[in-house]
Amino acid sequence: MRITSHLITLLLGTLLLSSCSVILPEMNKPRSGESPKSLSTNNRSEELALFMTFSGGGTRSAALSYGVLQQLRDTSVTINNKKRRLLDEIDLISSVSGGSFTSAYFGLFGDRIFKDFEKKFLKRRIQTELVRLSLLSPKAWIRLAPSLFERSDLAADYYNRLIFKKKRFADLRKDAPLIIINATDLSLGQGFAFTGYHFSWICSDLNSYPISRAVAASAAVPIVFSPITLKNHAANCQYSPIVWGIQDKNKVVKVFNKQKRYEDALKIQAYRDNKNLKYLHLVDGGVADNLGIRSILNTISFHNDSMWYAMKTYGMRKTKKMVFMTVNAASFLNPSVASRRRAPSTVNIIDTTTTIQSNKYNTETIDLLSSKFPLWKKQVQAGRCKEQPSPDCADIEFELIEISLEDLTENEIKELGIVPTALELPGKTVDQLISAGKKLTVRSKAFQELLRDLK
Repeated sequence: MRITSHLITLLLGTLLLSSCSVILPEMNKPRSGESPKSLSTNNRSEELALFMTFSGGGTRSAALSYGVLQQLRDTSVTINNKKRRLLDEIDLISSVSGGSFTSAYFGLFGDRIFKDFEKKFLKRRIQTELVRLSLLSPKAWIRLAPSLFERSDLAADYYNRLIFKKKRFADLRKDAPLIIINATDLSLGQGFAFTGYHFSWICSDLNSYPISRAVAASAAVPIVFSPITLKNHAANCQYSPIVWGIQDKNKVVKVFNKQKRYEDALKIQAYRDNKNLKYLHLVDGGVADNLGIRSILNTISFHNDSMWYAMKTYGMRKTKKMVFMTVNAASFLNPSVASRRRAPSTVNIIDTTTTIQSNKYNTETIDLLSSKFPLWKKQVQAGRCKEQPSPDCADIEFELIEISLEDLTENEIKELGIVPTALELPGKTVDQLISAGKKLTVRSKAFQELLRDLK
């Protein structure tokens, strides 16, 4: 009996010593002084700008957006007498929650996503493995015990080792689109994106930050997962992250009529007070915006609320067509809830309330985006024709392509069924969602119009 107890004590002591160096999660580092990276033009055409957004929705969203990428890979277009895959024309991907797994993997590994992403993530038993890891691993018990290493930290470590291969933002492909991974900051109740500009708010370095932790934050569904924590390093630098500066409120409203822009500036300014705002606690990006669109809108706001200013910043002076392609994996409400006397389970309640909130908010976000197009068109025409006068300086069009599960046929919806927001789905369901992404893209009238315009 004594021998057994001694062995147990020795085992626990060994585990404790071996895990001492990894008990605390990796934190973001102070900013080294470089300017935030801007959009890279790489080899993409200058005339076309293709911005994509991947919504939240766990593996459901990851699979649907993966199917859309497959279709873009298989779609050829001719621009300036050069035949190219439409996949290679993507300039930016803004993603939320489950969609961030797809965007991050594509940003890191490019076409390799079509070879191993299904095995690495889509058809992997993520939830089962995470539960087993947290419940059955003594090393995980020790790491979780101090309460400084949380459930999302454990998940991020898992993603880091088995999915993203310990890559950091500096490891994103040089020819990749700009990848924006969106989370929600509980500190100020607003969206916080993993971009160089957002990290400049807290004087932190994005390049050295692990991709896995950004994705874990973006997918940290409240209650199910804990927040991912960032440290505010604002005291370490004098860099001002607000491109337009904090101005008198009345002057801003009177001259620019930008009440919201002024309020946004105050929220950014709040990050400078790192005595009271020492840490950011980030959860699922879908809490602030489940489509990943608002971070793009905020980027325009940061540039004097002018699309032309933003286009100049990101090297898009010659763009003639700007396309926003949204992939919306919002699920359907479960009709069985109303057919039972017993109250739904906690999991079903979380899933259903999230779906209700997302669906209502998504419609408003889409309407907000499309309502900006006429103003942006005027801004680009006025700005470009003044600064770069030419016969075609006024040529600019904004287009919206929506890819949504709601556009499946009635029979397809019945066959697919109610797909929960989870990080583990049956292989058949994953295949159906991938197929849906490809079908919905081809069926889209707006997508077909884009192809005709490019031809």
